[in-house]
Amino acid sequence: MHISEVKTAFKIADVEYVKDSTKLNFSYLKDLKDENNQSLSQNILTQNVARVYLIVVDGEIKKIGGSQADGGIKSTLNIYKDGGVKGRPSIRSFGVWYFLYHTILTGAKIEFYMIYQPNFETQVKACLVFVQSKMQV
Repeated sequence: MHISEVKTAFKIADVEYVKDSTKLNFSYLKDLKDENNQSLSQNILTQNVARVYLIVVDGEIKKIGGSQADGGIKSTLNIYKDGGVKGRPSIRSFGVWYFLYHTILTGAKIEFYMIYQPNFETQVKACLVFVQSKMQV
């Protein structure tokens, strides 16, 4: 599927090759605009909101992932910079880094897009009462 068909995503970064290294650089956009072309604060990249990311190669969506981990989308994507070689990455995380690294070597354009849902408050049913709670989708 081509990224232009997705109406709810917006670009957040370009992936760049780091010469003589197996590490990748993520160049996050300074002027972020949401799917409606409205300006967004840089803190959307580190906010703890429910989020989906799309890895796009030459306009084609190659991977869709999601996270609610602390640290926002930057934290979510950080493992893909080097495949987690300093720790014990999952096979999936290493595989995504491997794909990105070998794709960038071909000269392809790699971009990250994001879809997010702001947190919201709602009533949650407990056993005996309703509880007001902040939620992530």
